[in-house]
Amino acid sequence: MKVKLHKNVIYILTVLISVLFIVLGYRINKPDLIEQEYNKSYRARVISLEETIREESDFADEYSTTIIRFKAEITNDEYKGKIVEAYQYIDNIVTVNPKIIETGDKIIISSLISRVGEGEEWVFLEYDRSGILSGLVVGFIALMVLFERKKGFNTVISLIFTCLAIFMVFIPSILKGRNIYLSSISVSIFIIFMTLLLLNGANKKTLCAIVGNLGGLLIAGLLAFITSEMMHLTGLIDDDSIFLLMIGTETPIDLKAILWAGIVIGSLGAVMDVSMSIASPMHELAENMSDRSFKSMLKSGINIGQDAIGTMTNTLVLAYIGSSLSVVLLLMVNYKDLLLLFNLEMIVFEIIQAVIGSMGILFAIPITAVFAAYIYNEK
Repeated sequence: MKVKLHKNVIYILTVLISVLFIVLGYRINKPDLIEQEYNKSYRARVISLEETIREESDFADEYSTTIIRFKAEITNDEYKGKIVEAYQYIDNIVTVNPKIIETGDKIIISSLISRVGEGEEWVFLEYDRSGILSGLVVGFIALMVLFERKKGFNTVISLIFTCLAIFMVFIPSILKGRNIYLSSISVSIFIIFMTLLLLNGANKKTLCAIVGNLGGLLIAGLLAFITSEMMHLTGLIDDDSIFLLMIGTETPIDLKAILWAGIVIGSLGAVMDVSMSIASPMHELAENMSDRSFKSMLKSGINIGQDAIGTMTNTLVLAYIGSSLSVVLLLMVNYKDLLLLFNLEMIVFEIIQAVIGSMGILFAIPITAVFAAYIYNEK
């Protein structure tokens, strides 16, 4: 009874502290960005297609623009229920264009400067995909709870807190001009403690996973910092990096620190996974080994880690490759000189992310195993 009460108290405290961390973090770091005018977008449903026009380009005969005039009913905010005339523009200068709208389609429209006349007109921007996305998220949560029950519910809660910490504390702190290194470290530590305490409670197994996680991330962070300095990385890896410098923040954004934070936070999940993958069987060994010792438990922990490292490293590397596949393809086509290609800052950064993240996993295994072997054999 006391054990269950203790677990419940730890769980409630973890939730309360997490909420406090996110609320205070957001209030402290709420950015004061320079206000910029923008055209608000609205959800709408296509009622009818009125006309389709094809206009030839004045610059080249092979280029043309297809203009679809249609009526749509706005379905949200102050214009809800209003029927407007809108346009979809499809330029064949691009190989892939949005699908031509059909009656009943759910879309996003906005009032923009007219392309064919004076004043403003309602224009198709994108298909409204939020409903399908919401369905996927709800389905994921339902499956998680269905298969994992209480553990699945706690996983969902920890995932929500993780996303809130990133989007309501970490990113606002960058826009506020805070030290990115300190912000990423504090948010990473919060995510580690919050996740492991919610999923496993306060016990030796959780402590071992936390120590291994912190150790692996510390080494990954140091290696990322040293490597970026030695390679003279600037942080200008793509056009998005240049746009970051143009954001109206109080102080210029440190692009090198952004790279470092990306490596650390990007490897956090994998390091956490492998740390718990070692801590959990070490706990079982301590519970069931009749003649346990530091040496025997350490050897078992390292052996378990050897099985986990291969698949986890593959997971990390493939995740990075998959997320930047289109960029890699483009660079491979445009850069025939492999020497130059593999020294481009964009490619170097992707390689560093994968390699240093994997090294963080590698170091997390012995750190977790050594600490677990020690703590379970402490007299």
